[in-house]
Amino acid sequence: MSCILRISVMNRNIKTDFNEMPGFRIWHGEPPTSMTAHWHDQIEINYAVGGSLTYLLAGSEVQLPPGRLSLFWAGMPHGVMRRTEIERFYWIYIPLAWVLRLGLSRSFIRRLMTGEMIVDVDPLEEDRVMLDRWSGELPDAELSRRQLIIREVETRIIRLALAQIGKIDEHVPYEDGQVRKLTEMARFIAENYARPLRSRDVARHVGLHRNYAMTLFSRHYGLTFTAYLTRLRVSQAQYLLISTDLEVSRIAFETGFGSISRFYETFKAMTGHTPGQYRTESSLWKYGPESPFNPCSGYGQGMHHRNIARL
Repeated sequence: MSCILRISVMNRNIKTDFNEMPGFRIWHGEPPTSMTAHWHDQIEINYAVGGSLTYLLAGSEVQLPPGRLSLFWAGMPHGVMRRTEIERFYWIYIPLAWVLRLGLSRSFIRRLMTGEMIVDVDPLEEDRVMLDRWSGELPDAELSRRQLIIREVETRIIRLALAQIGKIDEHVPYEDGQVRKLTEMARFIAENYARPLRSRDVARHVGLHRNYAMTLFSRHYGLTFTAYLTRLRVSQAQYLLISTDLEVSRIAFETGFGSISRFYETFKAMTGHTPGQYRTESSLWKYGPESPFNPCSGYGQGMHHRNIARL
């Protein structure tokens, strides 16, 4: 079951989407004509066939043209403003921590984390074929096949990033200093989630008083620092459970949990499953256009995660 919690943040009608399912997902379908500004904690890749989609992303209007992969950090508020006649649309959600581990250039990561929609400047003719294959194979993929799909997606992201080398930044969104502090805090947390991390470490990194930094962060993202950090850790654990055969105990420590018991307790509170159950049952999930895990399918609206408030 897909569980979505929607929270108004600072009275700006920005929604926070908490999806119980793992951070790595691929599906296709018909995009909405419009969508309220919202955010979630993954990198999002889009691809449109036959038409374009216009987003309001980080306060700026940006267009995804047809036939080109786009990539943006969905931790920035974004919504759909309009679309032209799109024949087919593809979404890929991947954990932020995964992308940060790919060794991409600092300039590319800076552009990504400051709210730019990065559109591929060197599109491949086979992109549509690959997207069809990934979205078709993933629902029933065994572990080895799933790992192959993940490696292929990683390679495609790296190729997209390499094509950006030397590109002049034409779009610098959100010059407001307060928002720069927010995105830098989120980036710092995402890059350091696996080690012991305290709120004062984050505040010190951006040069703000701890209380002010944490209040600013909570008001913008609708989550406390602790809840945001926990979500990143659980999201990465979900990814490792469905994409590797690592022992659960190793996953617990690699994702920053200080003890196995704490990992089990937190993981079950957020997902409703033990790590072992989650790994086993992941093979039963479906990701097609009518899947409840597809936010444009109409399923799951208004439902609340029963345990998220505990964080």
